[in-house]
Amino acid sequence: MRKDAQARRDQLIVAAAELFEQHGYGVALEAVAERAGVGRGTLYRNFADRNAMIVAVLEKRLDELALFIKENVDSPTLFEDFVRRQGVVAAFHTKALVNAENGALNRVIISLRERADALMGTVLEGAIALGRISAHITITDMRIVNRMLIAAATMPEMDPNDALERALAILLAGLAPS
Repeated sequence: MRKDAQARRDQLIVAAAELFEQHGYGVALEAVAERAGVGRGTLYRNFADRNAMIVAVLEKRLDELALFIKENVDSPTLFEDFVRRQGVVAAFHTKALVNAENGALNRVIISLRERADALMGTVLEGAIALGRISAHITITDMRIVNRMLIAAATMPEMDPNDALERALAILLAGLAPS
C-alpha cells in the first residue's frame, strides 16, 4: 500500500475510534470520513462495511496495548496501568465484543479476544511474579474484572471515567495479595 493511502486508512481508523467511543457504533460512516478529512470513496475503498471498520479499530486498540506492554515491561505498575487501559478499551467497545452476531465478525472478535487474553496473560504473570496480585488470579478472573469495569463505565448516573477509576481502585485492592 502506498504511504499516502496508508496514511488515509490510518486517519479513518483514528476518526472511527474517536466517533465510536463518543457516539457508539451507530454513528454515520460519512461522519467518520468527514472527521478523517477524506471522501466516501476513500472510506469504502478501505472498509467494505461497518464491521470491517469496527475490526480495524479493535485491532488498533490491541496493537496499542501490545506496544504499551513492550514499552513498560519493567514498570512496577504495569499491571495496574494495563488493566486501566484495557478496561477503558473494553468499556467503550463492549458492544462489538459482546453483541457480535454476524458469523464472520464473530470469528474475528473471538480471535481478538484470544489476542487480548494473551496480552493479559503476559501482564498477569509479571504481576504475580512481582507480588502485585495474588497468585491464584487467572485469565478468567481478569475477564470478570473487565466485565465489572464495563458495568461501571456504563452506569448512567456517573461520569464513565470517574466510574472506571473508582471501580478500578476497588478491584485492584481485591486482587492484591493478602
